[in-house]
Amino acid sequence: MATNKKVLTNVLSQFLGKAMTVFMAFFVVKIVSGFGTTFYGEYVTTYEFLAFFGIIADMGLFAIAVREMTTKKQNSNDPVFILGNILAMRLILIFSITLIAGIIAQFIPSYTDLVKQGIWITGLSMALTIVAGTLSSVLQARMKIQYFSGSLVIGKTLLAIMIFLLAQYGRQAETSLVDLFFMFLWAGVISNVVFMGLVFYFVRKEIKITLQFDHEYWKKTLKTSLPYGMALVLQTLYLRSDLVLISILLGAEAIGVYGIAARVMESFLILGVFFGQSMLPKLSAEDQEAEKSSRTLYWGMEILLLCSLPIITGVYFFATDIVLLLSTPDFVTHEDFFGADSALMVLIPTVLFAYFNQLFSFSLVSKQKQHLLLGINALGLLTNLGLNLYFLPQYGIMAAAVSTVVCELLVFVLLLFMVGKYFSFRLDITKFLMIFFLNIGIFLLILLTPLKESLILSVAICSLIYLSVLGLFRRRLMR
Repeated sequence: MATNKKVLTNVLSQFLGKAMTVFMAFFVVKIVSGFGTTFYGEYVTTYEFLAFFGIIADMGLFAIAVREMTTKKQNSNDPVFILGNILAMRLILIFSITLIAGIIAQFIPSYTDLVKQGIWITGLSMALTIVAGTLSSVLQARMKIQYFSGSLVIGKTLLAIMIFLLAQYGRQAETSLVDLFFMFLWAGVISNVVFMGLVFYFVRKEIKITLQFDHEYWKKTLKTSLPYGMALVLQTLYLRSDLVLISILLGAEAIGVYGIAARVMESFLILGVFFGQSMLPKLSAEDQEAEKSSRTLYWGMEILLLCSLPIITGVYFFATDIVLLLSTPDFVTHEDFFGADSALMVLIPTVLFAYFNQLFSFSLVSKQKQHLLLGINALGLLTNLGLNLYFLPQYGIMAAAVSTVVCELLVFVLLLFMVGKYFSFRLDITKFLMIFFLNIGIFLLILLTPLKESLILSVAICSLIYLSVLGLFRRRLMR
């Protein structure tokens, strides 16, 4: 059975891996955004449009695979059988969804021919990423996700190197922006081939990988995963509908600006996904032990609180510095222009709610209550769509940022209510106050000292203080 220490080790390995890949991704953003807001906007659109559809190719199968490989209630949890069937199902879904998404894109009038053609290329990147993710369910279930993280780092590092070299070549050879655009997209495909190949190698060392077509298992699994899969689809829709609507209603320049803020948020939010995925095997194993699973869930909530609050504080003070690190002054707020830094400041409270929403969602999956997520995420989607369609034309990307925060807050409240039905936990006031005052102290330290003038110095000193306090009181705060 997974212990809290194993969960943290698993999350830490994913986080360190993701931190390195985020650095590489930001390096890529810096290079691509240097070719202008419109160029970067078209680049973002090709990826975001596919990501909008990509989750449909999951249909909750990853979480179901991990749960079935780890839960005590599973009588026949042969990972070869489970992975083989789920991989086969996903391959069919990938092909179908990529084809559908590519066709739909051709009929969106606001998309340029560049974007419409580019979406077919990014479809290959998405397919390779999803296959790698499917294979990683074995590593996740066995708490060996560090091999997946390492493979991702290598893939993203290769992408960063190729983008850098292509950009240098493009400027020296005076390559047209159209040709450079497609070169960047094909670089993404090549890096994902390497990424998937490495994941395949590590998973193959654990189990035999074969495609299997057990129709009875397919029917049972799809029946189980469909509610969760639809809930994931709706979750993706309410989280990414603003990006798609901006690209359609406001154009490439607007999505380019908002895309910088969205990229930063994505780098923060992935920690919540990793943590939820790492908690799933432990919660599934404790499914029949109500008191134990409730303690595990509450422990997870405390860890996420410790992680999210300093992120919110840091972005509040240094949103402009972060955006300038990733782009150019063209993306920053000035005069009547609502820039990526302002959008990021509005969006950042989402981190707290999104972290808890991921944990709560996986907790319900561990109790086989994934069908409850369907209605909650549907309401979140309707709220986000309604707010964006009404306010986006008038208030621009600011409306999209506010809508996202409102939507996540609504989903958080509803999920908290549902989780309260299946888990019982009491708030530890003393521990909560310790976490609260620790973060208030960090906030005041930046506010009242010259630290607010330096992003690097602030991160270094505040991280040292924060981690030192956590280490000093680790038995009280992180037990």
